[in-house]
Amino acid sequence: MTLPPIRRHLVIRATPEHAYRVFTEGIGTWWPLARFSVYEHHNTVAFEDDAIVERSADGASSVWGRVLAADPPRGLRFTWHPGHDTERGEVEVTFTPLDESQTLVTLVHSGWETYADAAAEARQEYRNGWPAVLAGFGATAADGDAPPDGLLWFVLSHTAGPAAGPEGVFAHPLFAEHRGFLASLASDGVLVGAGPLPDEPGAGQTVIRVPAEAASDYLARAEADPSVVGELLVLRARPWNVLLP
Repeated sequence: MTLPPIRRHLVIRATPEHAYRVFTEGIGTWWPLARFSVYEHHNTVAFEDDAIVERSADGASSVWGRVLAADPPRGLRFTWHPGHDTERGEVEVTFTPLDESQTLVTLVHSGWETYADAAAEARQEYRNGWPAVLAGFGATAADGDAPPDGLLWFVLSHTAGPAAGPEGVFAHPLFAEHRGFLASLASDGVLVGAGPLPDEPGAGQTVIRVPAEAASDYLARAEADPSVVGELLVLRARPWNVLLP
């Protein structure tokens, strides 16, 4: 079974330029080394030329990955293999402006086939770990103390995942959980519309309009939808610049 990429989304109060700079030049200020690192104590991590390098207090070093493409401030893509000598997948991080002071940060971790028999276990560890990593980044990159205001629109695109099977998405028991997720959005008053795409079996879209200060929470809820966690549906969240509401 091919495992789809992990996608994580975060809205921060910062411009893409600021967010990109903090992610790259300031990775050592926000990465949770006490929890996720190769060495145990008094270590540092930084982008050094085209590599992400962790260094220990006694001078040892470990390359976590190498930059494959950088397009500041739009995003960057790098290999990812902390604690391993060979490349094990890729990570792409993009910074999409939502307005003059807010940015959608999207992280996509792919390439699970390189883990061979350990792919499912490694993927689950990263599914649990990336939210904590991005939370630290978001707290550090936030530019200013004032909470964001206004409304933000997002399109939640869903496609059939590896758990869909021959019976398809809509007949699967987990689809009832997806309906429950949509009902919770409707109850909150943020659901604009949702439904399948007739020209793409198993695919659909959900449009939400949410308060800016709660945008990351709603995107996290979309990621926690049991149908997404259970791999029935693959989620991609995109901002929508609505001109005629």
